[in-house]
Amino acid sequence: MLQKIKTYIAKKCLLETNAALIVGLSGGADSMALLDILTLLGYRCIAAHCNFHLRGEESDGDAKFVKKWCKGNNIEFTSIDFDTRQYAADKKISVEMAARELRYTWFEIVRKQFNADAIAVAHHRDDSVETVLLNLIRGTGISGLSGISPKNGKVVRPMLCVTRAEIENYLQEREIPFRTDSTNNENIYIRNHIRLSVLPMLQKLNPSVSESIFRTSENLAETEKVYKKVIDIDIKSVLQNDKIDIEKLKQTVSPQSVLFEILSPLGFHPSVIEDVKNGLDASSGKVFL
Repeated sequence: MLQKIKTYIAKKCLLETNAALIVGLSGGADSMALLDILTLLGYRCIAAHCNFHLRGEESDGDAKFVKKWCKGNNIEFTSIDFDTRQYAADKKISVEMAARELRYTWFEIVRKQFNADAIAVAHHRDDSVETVLLNLIRGTGISGLSGISPKNGKVVRPMLCVTRAEIENYLQEREIPFRTDSTNNENIYIRNHIRLSVLPMLQKLNPSVSESIFRTSENLAETEKVYKKVIDIDIKSVLQNDKIDIEKLKQTVSPQSVLFEILSPLGFHPSVIEDVKNGLDASSGKVFL
């Protein structure tokens, strides 16, 4: 698996040789494997742990575990505590989204503090498949069906080429301990429900469904590059000073796609965007919320 990830890093141009990395370390199987692999590949790794205080003593146990592991293996370590529920309440967002915002904002602060080249996180192939299904359920454009990106700014995901099963086998072979998040086996989040119920059902229809979905998402990721290039040209031609030129919009290959890419980042639901498209020839003055 070490060589597989090394090849993937080179193929996707994720990291330079001997780069310094902030490695998100939760203590779970995925992040423990990522830290070990990147260390073996010769990168300077600084482990960064977030205690979100969402699981009481279990969260504190995770923090103690990763700190002890890093100390015993001479790995640089830093950590932070968050009042995640209070942050979520203040921002009026879900606890899951709050944890994500807090984590990545802090990772970037730590990256600058240590003058690191990138932030490595432990998403793997199964995570990407779950993301595709999650976005499909919620409704999405082509980007949402492309799965998790190997690189997003300073954030890299070197393990997208391997499965959860491969990671567990690697940890067993290397005799690396890890912590298990008890909430992973509870259907309290949509993603968990997909992992525990939806995918097993789909695997009964096609045992290779995860591989098929992942391969399709990679194909769509390549298609998206072509799509985005054309869409960006169209957006520049129809959008000026935050106003859409309706006549120019009508002349594009896909007015609805152009509208989707302009309006969806502003919070417009796909059904409303379709209403806007259908109202292009209607009388002026109609308001879409």
